[in-house]
Amino acid sequence: MMNDPDINQNQQKNRARPALLSVLCVLTFIGSGISSISFLMVYFSYQEVIPMIHELSEVFPGVELFAKAGKNFFLTGFILYFLSLFGGSMMWQLRKPGFHFYTAAQVMIVLLPVVYIKGFPFPFLEASVTAIFILLYSKFLKIMK
Repeated sequence: MMNDPDINQNQQKNRARPALLSVLCVLTFIGSGISSISFLMVYFSYQEVIPMIHELSEVFPGVELFAKAGKNFFLTGFILYFLSLFGGSMMWQLRKPGFHFYTAAQVMIVLLPVVYIKGFPFPFLEASVTAIFILLYSKFLKIMK
Protein backbone atom coordinates (compact mmCIF):
# COMPACT_ATOMS: atom_id res chain seq x y z
CA MET A 1 0.00 0.00 0.00
CA MET A 2 1.41 3.37 -1.00
CA ASN A 3 1.26 6.49 1.13
CA ASP A 4 -0.67 9.32 -0.44
CA PRO A 5 1.58 12.44 -0.42
CA ASP A 6 -1.45 14.74 -0.13
CA ILE A 7 -2.63 12.99 3.05
CA ASN A 8 0.86 13.15 4.62
CA GLN A 9 1.15 16.83 3.72
CA ASN A 10 -2.27 17.59 5.27
CA GLN A 11 -1.32 15.72 8.45
CA GLN A 12 1.87 17.78 8.69
CA LYS A 13 -0.07 21.03 8.17
CA ASN A 14 -2.51 20.08 10.92
CA ARG A 15 0.41 19.38 13.27
CA ALA A 16 2.36 22.54 12.39
CA ARG A 17 3.38 24.59 15.42
CA PRO A 18 1.73 28.04 15.41
CA ALA A 19 4.11 31.01 15.36
CA LEU A 20 2.98 32.33 18.76
CA LEU A 21 3.60 28.92 20.35
CA SER A 22 7.07 28.91 18.81
CA VAL A 23 7.78 32.38 20.22
CA LEU A 24 6.55 31.36 23.68
CA CYS A 25 8.72 28.23 23.61
CA VAL A 26 11.81 30.15 22.50
CA LEU A 27 11.26 32.67 25.31
CA THR A 28 10.89 29.76 27.74
CA PHE A 29 14.09 28.17 26.41
CA ILE A 30 15.96 31.43 26.93
CA GLY A 31 14.53 32.32 30.34
CA SER A 32 14.43 28.88 31.90
CA GLY A 33 17.68 27.81 30.26
CA ILE A 34 19.68 30.77 31.53
CA SER A 35 18.01 30.57 34.95
CA SER A 36 18.63 26.85 35.37
CA ILE A 37 22.31 27.26 34.49
CA SER A 38 22.62 30.28 36.79
CA PHE A 39 20.97 28.55 39.74
CA LEU A 40 23.14 25.47 39.25
CA MET A 41 26.31 27.57 39.07
CA VAL A 42 25.37 29.44 42.25
CA TYR A 43 24.59 26.16 43.99
CA PHE A 44 28.02 24.72 43.18
CA SER A 45 29.90 27.93 43.98
CA TYR A 46 27.70 29.04 46.88
CA GLN A 47 30.53 29.91 49.28
CA GLU A 48 32.16 32.17 46.67
CA VAL A 49 28.91 33.81 45.52
CA ILE A 50 27.51 34.86 48.91
CA PRO A 51 30.19 37.52 49.52
CA MET A 52 29.52 38.90 46.03
CA ILE A 53 25.79 39.09 46.79
CA HIS A 54 26.54 41.12 49.90
CA GLU A 55 28.71 43.49 47.83
CA LEU A 56 25.96 43.84 45.22
CA SER A 57 23.48 44.83 47.91
CA GLU A 58 25.10 48.28 48.00
CA VAL A 59 24.23 48.78 44.34
CA PHE A 60 21.02 46.72 44.21
CA PRO A 61 19.12 47.01 47.50
CA GLY A 62 17.15 43.88 48.31
CA VAL A 63 19.49 41.43 46.61
CA GLU A 64 20.92 40.55 50.03
CA LEU A 65 17.71 38.64 50.71
CA PHE A 66 19.01 35.94 48.37
CA ALA A 67 22.05 35.47 50.60
CA LYS A 68 19.64 34.47 53.38
CA ALA A 69 17.93 31.87 51.19
CA GLY A 70 20.49 29.14 51.74
CA LYS A 71 22.19 26.77 49.34
CA ASN A 72 19.13 24.52 48.85
CA PHE A 73 17.17 27.48 47.48
CA PHE A 74 19.47 27.43 44.45
CA LEU A 75 19.29 23.66 44.01
CA THR A 76 15.49 23.77 44.16
CA GLY A 77 15.47 26.68 41.72
CA PHE A 78 17.67 24.74 39.31
CA ILE A 79 15.33 21.73 39.45
CA LEU A 80 12.24 23.87 38.90
CA TYR A 81 13.73 25.84 36.01
CA PHE A 82 14.94 22.58 34.47
CA LEU A 83 11.38 21.19 34.71
CA SER A 84 10.08 24.39 33.12
CA LEU A 85 12.61 23.98 30.30
CA PHE A 86 11.61 20.33 29.92
CA GLY A 87 7.95 21.33 29.72
CA GLY A 88 8.76 23.95 27.10
CA SER A 89 10.62 21.40 24.99
CA MET A 90 7.65 19.03 25.18
CA MET A 91 5.28 21.81 24.10
CA TRP A 92 7.68 22.59 21.23
CA GLN A 93 6.96 19.01 20.13
CA LEU A 94 3.20 19.66 20.64
CA ARG A 95 3.02 17.27 23.59
CA LYS A 96 0.36 18.20 26.14
CA PRO A 97 2.17 16.88 29.26
CA GLY A 98 4.71 19.65 28.67
CA PHE A 99 2.08 22.22 29.58
CA HIS A 100 1.55 20.55 32.94
CA PHE A 101 5.30 20.30 33.67
CA TYR A 102 5.75 23.94 32.69
CA THR A 103 2.75 25.20 34.67
CA ALA A 104 3.61 23.31 37.87
CA ALA A 105 7.25 24.39 37.70
CA GLN A 106 6.41 28.04 37.05
CA VAL A 107 3.90 28.25 39.90
CA MET A 108 6.48 26.75 42.26
CA ILE A 109 9.16 29.14 40.93
CA VAL A 110 6.96 32.11 41.85
CA LEU A 111 6.49 30.69 45.34
CA LEU A 112 10.12 29.61 45.80
CA PRO A 113 11.52 32.84 47.30
CA VAL A 114 8.44 33.30 49.48
CA VAL A 115 9.00 29.84 50.96
CA TYR A 116 12.79 30.01 51.36
CA ILE A 117 13.34 33.66 52.30
CA LYS A 118 11.74 35.00 55.45
CA GLY A 119 10.18 38.39 54.82
CA PHE A 120 10.33 38.11 51.02
CA PRO A 121 7.39 40.04 49.54
CA PHE A 122 5.07 38.18 47.19
CA PRO A 123 6.40 38.67 43.64
CA PHE A 124 3.28 40.08 41.97
CA LEU A 125 5.04 41.10 38.74
CA GLU A 126 6.61 37.65 38.29
CA ALA A 127 3.28 36.00 39.12
CA SER A 128 1.54 38.18 36.51
CA VAL A 129 4.06 37.34 33.78
CA THR A 130 3.81 33.65 34.69
CA ALA A 131 0.00 33.81 34.53
CA ILE A 132 0.14 35.44 31.08
CA PHE A 133 2.51 32.75 29.76
CA ILE A 134 0.35 29.96 31.20
CA LEU A 135 -2.78 31.51 29.72
CA LEU A 136 -1.15 31.89 26.30
CA TYR A 137 0.23 28.35 26.38
CA SER A 138 -3.21 27.02 27.38
CA LYS A 139 -4.66 28.39 24.14
CA PHE A 140 -2.67 25.71 22.29
CA LEU A 141 -3.70 22.72 24.39
CA LYS A 142 -6.28 21.72 21.79
CA ILE A 143 -3.56 21.11 19.16
CA MET A 144 -1.28 19.21 21.53
CA LYS A 145 -1.58 15.51 22.04
